[in-house]
Amino acid sequence: MKKHLSAALAAILALSLSAGLTACHNDTATDVELTTDEAATLPEISLPDLTDDRTYTDTTPYTQRLDNLFAETPVTPASDFTYESTEGGVTVTGYTGGEIVVVIPDTLDESPVVAIAEGAFANNGSLKAVSIPDTVTAIGKGVFEGCKAMTSLRTPVFTCEGAPFFGALFGATSHEAGGGAVPAGLSTLVITKGDSIPDYAFYACRGLETVSLPATLTEIGDFAFYGCDALSYVDTASLPLTRVGTRAFANCSLLLNLSLPASVAYMGMGMLEGCGKLEALAIPFVGGCTPDYPLTEEEQKAMENGNGEHPAKSSAYLGYLFGASDYTFTAGYLPASLISVTLREGCTEIPSNAFFECASIREVHIPEGVTAVGHRAFYGCTSLSSVTLPDTVTSLGDDAYHGCIRLTSFQGGQGLRELGIQCFMDCLSLGDVTLPDTVTHLPNSCFSGCRSLEILKADGVTSRGKQVFRHCEKLKGWNDSAVHP
Repeated sequence: MKKHLSAALAAILALSLSAGLTACHNDTATDVELTTDEAATLPEISLPDLTDDRTYTDTTPYTQRLDNLFAETPVTPASDFTYESTEGGVTVTGYTGGEIVVVIPDTLDESPVVAIAEGAFANNGSLKAVSIPDTVTAIGKGVFEGCKAMTSLRTPVFTCEGAPFFGALFGATSHEAGGGAVPAGLSTLVITKGDSIPDYAFYACRGLETVSLPATLTEIGDFAFYGCDALSYVDTASLPLTRVGTRAFANCSLLLNLSLPASVAYMGMGMLEGCGKLEALAIPFVGGCTPDYPLTEEEQKAMENGNGEHPAKSSAYLGYLFGASDYTFTAGYLPASLISVTLREGCTEIPSNAFFECASIREVHIPEGVTAVGHRAFYGCTSLSSVTLPDTVTSLGDDAYHGCIRLTSFQGGQGLRELGIQCFMDCLSLGDVTLPDTVTHLPNSCFSGCRSLEILKADGVTSRGKQVFRHCEKLKGWNDSAVHP
């Protein structure tokens, strides 16, 4: 589909160039009208059909799985455990029962369970699910080594001392080996405590499908879930996150959606690279970091030496999150499955090139508080069908919606004052545009190539630039020498 859409857009742009539609300044001029013969000879351009009517995959089964995990399971009797007294409570040293689902009590002999000893459940081939109480603060290495049948785990501690990766619980000695040590059937994980997920913590844990993170989590490290290619759902929306590291979810090829809170100030390069099934994304801003995010020592030195832009500016495009090293490469990295992007409250700007050639995206939700849409912000978004701007937006940059061939309507907010040159150029399907009275000038080639444009409500317009309505053969009343019908 992407090849067909790109070809269509290329044909449209070629048509515009052949008609001499370059616009370098906003000198006021009337439009050149088409004669009947000229209008009749314009080539017909048919848009390729979208391959399907995609809707979001229902994630309810995943949330229900998390909600119901261990909900009806009784606490396992104390007699099924061996344990010993330790500082601050007791340590579970073994399990002697025969149940396949184990809920460890939070107290034994009226003392809190504070630790699980190394190898305590090792080589239990029938064990399927374990719930560890929140009183536990330490778990020994290899605690579940050889427990090949495990499918679910609820725990406040998911790493071992000196081994900050999940696979250590299953006998792995490195994060690279973790994926092979963790049971392939371990699909559901609930982590109840902690403020950070270390770098490489779940590296290549290929069985993980549904993950619940602690309500106190502030940081997800670099490559934390890299290669978890069964991961479909992870609940991040309501966490106090501030940082999501480089390639944190890269190659999570079945991840359906990711919703990050407004508190996030840093999103690493390639955070979602290789997430080929991603359908919906909610983020606090477009790019890698906020302008006030602390720079690394290396970044700071580069800035001081004049070598490069601040990362908040150089990374301000959606493709950055998918591994594109420049906004012009976004089309090659963005998953074709991505339908919707939501920008969180607190976002103040759609940067230039933010959604450049994001051909699959059909809807972008823009919050109140956004004041500007930058140059080429939605250039070549060939699946985008409608736009409604909040009243806080005051300006649209040059080529902001250029080539959005499926855009059918545009509703400008009451605060809109300025449109950039070629703002809606070659929006072939654009039929209905409403601009507030605060827009008084239509710049060069603003609606050039909008061959479906029939309704333009713009009562405040008093001047316009060159070729504003070139090839707008359906629009009545605006193509004569008068500025207003």
